[in-house]
Amino acid sequence: RREKTDQKLWEEEQHPGPARANGTFLRRFVWRDLSYWFLFEFPTLPTMSMRTQYESQVWTGTDGQLKRWQRGSTGFPLVDAAMRQLWATGWMPNYLRHVVAQTLVEYLDITWKEGLKWFDWTLVDADVAINSFMWQNGGHSGLDQWNFVMHPVFAAKTCDPTGDYVRRWLPELRHLPPEYIHCPWEAPQRLLLGANVILGRTYHEQLLEDLDKARREHTRHVLKVRHDHPQLIAKGGNEWFEARPGQWVTLITREDFRQNTEVFITRQTADDPRHAKRRQLQDPLSLVIGDCTKQYDRARAIEDRDVL
Repeated sequence: RREKTDQKLWEEEQHPGPARANGTFLRRFVWRDLSYWFLFEFPTLPTMSMRTQYESQVWTGTDGQLKRWQRGSTGFPLVDAAMRQLWATGWMPNYLRHVVAQTLVEYLDITWKEGLKWFDWTLVDADVAINSFMWQNGGHSGLDQWNFVMHPVFAAKTCDPTGDYVRRWLPELRHLPPEYIHCPWEAPQRLLLGANVILGRTYHEQLLEDLDKARREHTRHVLKVRHDHPQLIAKGGNEWFEARPGQWVTLITREDFRQNTEVFITRQTADDPRHAKRRQLQDPLSLVIGDCTKQYDRARAIEDRDVL
């Protein structure tokens, strides 16, 4: 839908007269005002799940994982770059706010409330209504569950395909090529050494090795909440919400959850540069170098132990 407005959002000297409204710009206004309305109607929006049954959800993420997410040291370059930009400037692009939020919730299995508190403290454009509304939606307890899941690696194909954003905020990875800058753990050892990257030393190792396993565990916790509250499941799998006493409405619920399945229906896939099976990840020379590095690490560990 395209709308016309006499109010210009920018100057258009070549096209005088009514300008076409920027759709994204207008949608942001709608989301903002909707968030304000929800906060007015539901003052507990920043502290309590709108879908109250999700207050019972189990979260298995640790304080240590939360701190690494906050400090931009998860070992996932796109996430770390965004979190370091947030800390340095008080801002990050909207797309990356979704990426880091879903990394926290879907993969690290840490409650949306921790993400809300960190954004509220660090964002220069922090807005309690918008932050609360969006974090609740990303954390499944809001009135409009996100029907997508951003992947900490594959999300880069849209926002940072060449790796320039990561290079800016993670200069320790600046010499890695686009194929590996978002997943350095898949790079051959000789390439890592040539780029002065030693995982666990110059850059952090992955906080999670099996992202699918982590997401599946989180999904089980969500499905457990739904299983424990069958009276709040509507026909078709959406969920009921009591807007006012005695007034029930159905809420948008993510397709995976509506189907009550751990199979990923909504998922982000890899493009060619980030597709592990289309690369020769471990040639013989890289394997030899990797073994030498491990032997060196073991020898250093023994020396350190003997000194102690």
